Amino acid sequence: MQNELAGKLMLLRPQRAYAIPYYTLDGNDTEYLISNPNNQVTQITLVIFGLKCEIVKREEITLKPNCTQTVRLRSIVAENAGQAILVSSLEIITHILYLSEKSVAVTGGELAGSNNLFSWSRREQSRTYGFGYRAKAILGDSVMGSVFVSNPHQTAITGSIVFYNQKCSPTKPKRITIKPGCTVEYKFPKESYGYGRIQVSNQAVINVLHFTGHSKAVAAAELLDESNKLTVPSIDPKPKSKILFDDTHSCRPGATNDWTDYEKALTNVGFSVAHYTASVVTLVALKKYDVFVIVTPRLSYTSAEKKAISDFVNQGGGLLIVQDFGNAPWSVPTREILNYFGANDDNNIIDDPTNNMGNGQIDDVIFDYQRNFFGHPITDGWKSFHVDAATSLFGKGWDDIVETDDDSNPSRRPVLIARSFGEGRIVAFGDSNTWANHLIGNLENEKFGIRCAEWLLFRI
Repeated sequence: MQNELAGKLMLLRPQRAYAIPYYTLDGNDTEYLISNPNNQVTQITLVIFGLKCEIVKREEITLKPNCTQTVRLRSIVAENAGQAILVSSLEIITHILYLSEKSVAVTGGELAGSNNLFSWSRREQSRTYGFGYRAKAILGDSVMGSVFVSNPHQTAITGSIVFYNQKCSPTKPKRITIKPGCTVEYKFPKESYGYGRIQVSNQAVINVLHFTGHSKAVAAAELLDESNKLTVPSIDPKPKSKILFDDTHSCRPGATNDWTDYEKALTNVGFSVAHYTASVVTLVALKKYDVFVIVTPRLSYTSAEKKAISDFVNQGGGLLIVQDFGNAPWSVPTREILNYFGANDDNNIIDDPTNNMGNGQIDDVIFDYQRNFFGHPITDGWKSFHVDAATSLFGKGWDDIVETDDDSNPSRRPVLIARSFGEGRIVAFGDSNTWANHLIGNLENEKFGIRCAEWLLFRI
């Protein structure tokens, strides 16, 4: 039933969907106030997940204009912390109230809004959220709390959570694995206060609840959403060293053998380099290495291969994606990999009439720290590099690291972008010639390539 519903919800993606929590443990109750602010009738589907991560109730609600429907959760699923999904044909207002069952008093509340809109995607996109917490007595009463993480997807959510206390000391990071439909509780560290970071491999319902020690009733509630995202991963792993170049899918290093000087530069600074030659890219094979390098493939990766690469990065691996100028045999296959991680190229060739190598080719663009670099570990400590017929890039959720200048075509457009993804990192670059044998010795191209590798390996 759950998979069938999820499949139907995929078809309803043009509609609005809200994934929201409830809490009915220790005599508490939760009420949903679902309101229709529109001037026409709104159709709503409410799906509630229960104790065993299964759907316990599905209700069809018809709301007239300006009307409100109340739903009490304890009568449906008592003594549980879980999730529900609201699918609406129009925009709705959803207020979540927490009640004390014994006194029928409101103890906390939160409002689900546009930031809590949920989308079902076949592509994993990780997030890291930050939140404050207190589990140390205040105003004469003890206080405690928990983070409740719910998974509305068809596949498991993975990740980690770590708390930093009032002494700036972290707890031991705890791994997160949540099966479809399930909710897992992560308690605050006792006798402490501070902040927490939680990383999840896909969009989740994350509810931060504080309780009074005397009554165990909900005292405060916060539903984490996209406005609470952090740009840093939850765990900084130990430095790594093993780099794997993809020679399958007609990638440039294997097809032309002209990236050998870059490989030598990497080994000279202590990294190991290997080449992937198997017919299919698998997670099992990738996990033996720390960074996977994809350079202008001319053959597309399958959905299963993309999922393996995504899982590899989510679990702490690094990924270097290198595109080149547009409308070429590699453009679409490389673009598909970029798209899978929320990025794209502009399908163009960057020109700069004033800052180039001076050989009459305005697409041999020079980038330097004064005009083009953003503050980032990759750009720290070196001054310039150049490209040969590069494309510009962009990505939602990505950081711009190097961009074109004001008189370039296009102007102020990124050529190097990077992001954290789950517990791993990704770098995307718009030129495969910069690190090829005939250009890597120019300016500081070699140092540039090493810095990208160092960041992906968590060495800087």
